[in-house]
Amino acid sequence: MECLHGRVSYASWRLRVFRRLFLPSLEISGQRTISRRTITSSTSQNESYPKSQSQPNHDANAKPATDDGTKPLRLSQTLPQSPFMTSVHPQLLKQHKKRTPTHEDLEDLRRNPWAMALASPPRMCSVTAVRVPRTLMSDWGMVQHPDTKELWFLPVGLLKDELSSAARNEPQTGSDSASKPTPEGQNIRHLRLRIVDRLPVLRKMTRALRSSRSKSAVPRLIPFRWKHPHGPLTSREEKQIVWREDMPGFVLSKMRADALKQLKHACRRYKHPDAADGVWTTFSLEEYTEAAVVEGLRGLGLIERMECGAVLVMGILDDNSTATTERESDDETMPHVLGTLPEFVTLPQVQSKVPVFELAQLFSEDELEEIWGFDSRFQSPALVFRPNDKITVNAMLALWKLKGFVRHDPICETPAGSN
Repeated sequence: MECLHGRVSYASWRLRVFRRLFLPSLEISGQRTISRRTITSSTSQNESYPKSQSQPNHDANAKPATDDGTKPLRLSQTLPQSPFMTSVHPQLLKQHKKRTPTHEDLEDLRRNPWAMALASPPRMCSVTAVRVPRTLMSDWGMVQHPDTKELWFLPVGLLKDELSSAARNEPQTGSDSASKPTPEGQNIRHLRLRIVDRLPVLRKMTRALRSSRSKSAVPRLIPFRWKHPHGPLTSREEKQIVWREDMPGFVLSKMRADALKQLKHACRRYKHPDAADGVWTTFSLEEYTEAAVVEGLRGLGLIERMECGAVLVMGILDDNSTATTERESDDETMPHVLGTLPEFVTLPQVQSKVPVFELAQLFSEDELEEIWGFDSRFQSPALVFRPNDKITVNAMLALWKLKGFVRHDPICETPAGSN
């Protein structure tokens, strides 16, 4: 292939350019000839063509000489390489590489409830559209009523024990075909929604659904991919979805029951308070103030991994007096009023903040008396609860979810003890 009126062919010109690209810098500085293709006349071609032929041919075979006698690099090694294949700074690659975590490092993370909560995958709330860790949310689904066949929209994540016992007793109630679950009921059992655990959100949802003019406004909560004809729900089932009118109080009672069960399980796991494992450590409390809590923590000394725990205030002081609510107390200077403690307190040993759980605010009176009578450690004014395994981590997260559920709620109605 040759270009008309050109002095060299395209193949020769390309080969000459590549040869010059791979020449060492010393040889390039000695040769300043420019190799380019131009369209010239016959006269200028005859004058310039011999000069191009007079260039030495050994440039391509020339090898750069090194002073230290090392083997020269290959031409392919001198080309720039992609940073996706090699590091831009290979000398820093080994310095900034993270070390492989040891078994002790992983165990510390597994025993840290806050690390376990943040390690759960984030999911989107179906009501508020916020994305929070999955551990801090509740699973909601539809449960079919055995008599009316209506679909009740309930927090199935808090009803695992009731639903499992009902599923075990279902084959024993009858052997006829009428008692068997319908195919529609089987299809909706796996449908789950996630809603953030906030009592004000449930109150607003209940008021909005109650004041709606529509006959059934609950299907608005159902995703579009579940509805007919795209999803497993039929048009008849969408009209059968029921929302409890007392949903805020119902969910609050179930979350209290779950936290109470987890707390009892952790108490049975570690029976001895003030032991060397440091799961339960009691301390005295003379009044309901932040300074009194910090002073009581200072007297405990240093406890291993105490920054992963929390402070539980039981509502009993050293003089065997119980704390009261602000509505029950007329004296503003009374140091036994609930709600005066901060949500977090700084540990004087490690200068780390830990949450403060006032059990008299989180539980009802009947549940609080049940906690006091369950074990003697709960009769102390306050104690430090530091998780040490999966059971205690679940108990801590249950208390944290309950506190987050009633946070920023001005009403916080206390359901009856039988609810």
